[in-house]
Amino acid sequence: MLEKDDGGVICAAVRAHMGMLFLLRRRSHSGRANRRRRYRGSVAGPRPNKRRDFATGLFNIQRDYFGVNAEDPIYDDRDFETRFRVPRSVFRRVYQEVKDEPFFQQRINATGRLHAHPLQKVVAAFHVIAYGGAADRADEYVRLSRFTVAQATKLLLEFIVRRWGPTYLRRPNNLELKKVMERNAERGFPGCMGALDCTHWEWHQCPTGMGGAYQSRKGSCGVVVEAVCDEDLWIWHLFVGAPGSLNDINVMNQSALYLDVTAGRWRPRDVPFSINGTARTLRYYLVDGIYPCYAFLVSPHPMPLTEEAETFNRLQEAIRKDVERLFGVLTKRFHIA
Repeated sequence: MLEKDDGGVICAAVRAHMGMLFLLRRRSHSGRANRRRRYRGSVAGPRPNKRRDFATGLFNIQRDYFGVNAEDPIYDDRDFETRFRVPRSVFRRVYQEVKDEPFFQQRINATGRLHAHPLQKVVAAFHVIAYGGAADRADEYVRLSRFTVAQATKLLLEFIVRRWGPTYLRRPNNLELKKVMERNAERGFPGCMGALDCTHWEWHQCPTGMGGAYQSRKGSCGVVVEAVCDEDLWIWHLFVGAPGSLNDINVMNQSALYLDVTAGRWRPRDVPFSINGTARTLRYYLVDGIYPCYAFLVSPHPMPLTEEAETFNRLQEAIRKDVERLFGVLTKRFHIA
């Protein structure tokens, strides 16, 4: 048993021991804080630029794809189309049109040195469009920063849509629509304006926060593309950007084509045609079996029991292969970054 005076001694010893522990703990924390790199905020002065040597990047591009000093380029037309996804003539046409835009012009900085050439920016943008890679992937070749390549890609796509969208990505006029209907009539479907369908375009670098909305039934992320084209793969309706979790019906209800049809702004009835001796003015699109039974959509027989129904389904599927071929060309040639 403890005596009466032992309690005070024990309390003093415990207090001294705990004080020593707290002191050691404070010293340990202060030592780690001193070793840790302190956050100092913004560092005075600009970040130093990299010596990218724009002249070397321009020379490499000209030597590889266009030739220098009256010599042939290293890569021929076939290699060029494989790498850029477009023929050399199409690339030259785009370059000649866009090189005078303010961002793509070659400028002189404050030190009197030339900045990047327009050809470097266009080549870098085409690399991103063709392969769907990161903006800084071709830095060692074109000698451009990630921000410059990303900005060039964005501005080039906007310029192409603004410059050639009204010419190519538009609805056909009466003469062109009449030719399309005549060719479809020769194939067994008079009054057909083309095939309407959707496909899922895989999005490899989809942000994690958007993965739930853009995830398809197969588990991969992507966007839905709705298109209408003719036999020559001329696209005159393209609706891109719907989340991959939507099906074809939900995408059609959002597209401008369906909204214009329901509002009466598209599909004029001034060109009559005849089916089985009956004159009609309501033109239509060929679709697969998932679409609803609308007056302007013609789908195959769900259960063909007669020879006529089987023949109808074969002809209908043959014409619908036009838009399927289009999706195959688009997804193989271009990728979503």
